[in-house]
Amino acid sequence: MPSTRSFVVECGLLMLGSAALAFGVSTLIVPARLADGGIMGLAVVLHYVTHLPVGPLFLTLNVPLLAWAWLAQGPRFLWRTIVGVLLISGWTWLLAPVHIQVGDRLLAALYGGLLVGAGIGLLLRGGGSSGGSDILARHLYRARGVSYSVTYLATDLLVLSAVAVWVGLDAAMYAWIATNVASRVVTYVVEGPRRGRVALVVSRALDQVAERVARELQRGATRLEAQGTFTGQQRPLLMVALGPQQVTPLRHIVAEEDPHAFMVVLSASEVLGEGFFQLEDP
Repeated sequence: MPSTRSFVVECGLLMLGSAALAFGVSTLIVPARLADGGIMGLAVVLHYVTHLPVGPLFLTLNVPLLAWAWLAQGPRFLWRTIVGVLLISGWTWLLAPVHIQVGDRLLAALYGGLLVGAGIGLLLRGGGSSGGSDILARHLYRARGVSYSVTYLATDLLVLSAVAVWVGLDAAMYAWIATNVASRVVTYVVEGPRRGRVALVVSRALDQVAERVARELQRGATRLEAQGTFTGQQRPLLMVALGPQQVTPLRHIVAEEDPHAFMVVLSASEVLGEGFFQLEDP
């Protein structure tokens, strides 16, 4: 059954993502005395101050946020987040004795940020989250209209300030690098493989362009009716969804069929459906 397959894949992504995040924190970031952003970063800073294990600290910090979200939003959204938090806490606690010495704090920040970002991305692909800042950001967006980026930035600045005070300014800079690397990797893991392009073509040779797009690029096209505001004339346009590597061949096709054509290429965060990723893929 597709639903069973989807559930198994989501569980695998939650397990793998939580393990990758915990591995990056426990084996690279903590031994280099750095920190991550959000609640995990706060747990790491508290570990430096209290010497308590990071895993239980992360779980403890998430408990009031999870309880608050449970009362405010109900249990439907939270079960995957609760599973994610428990898995991250458990993996972090189990991996605490494992330290990887890369010999350079910059390398530790880069590798640690890479693993943390990959872990968060896989958690999101599995329909879960790492808790903490995600819960706070969702609530502030719904209740106050505060954007997610503002909440994440505020929590990251709070953690980096704590790192600067308790560990040092150099550690705060390396932690900032790790946080930025993680953020970019999250974007790639969640959106990267599914990113595409949407081309809009206005031309007097739309039929010829559409025929060559189907034959040479193996892509369909949609004909839309539009009206130019400058001339007031009805002009059809062609909409084509395609992969990033197909933009140049499409440009050549349009130029060969109509050198006076008008073409706009837009970036699409996801392209789903026939010929691309399936809608039900996590």
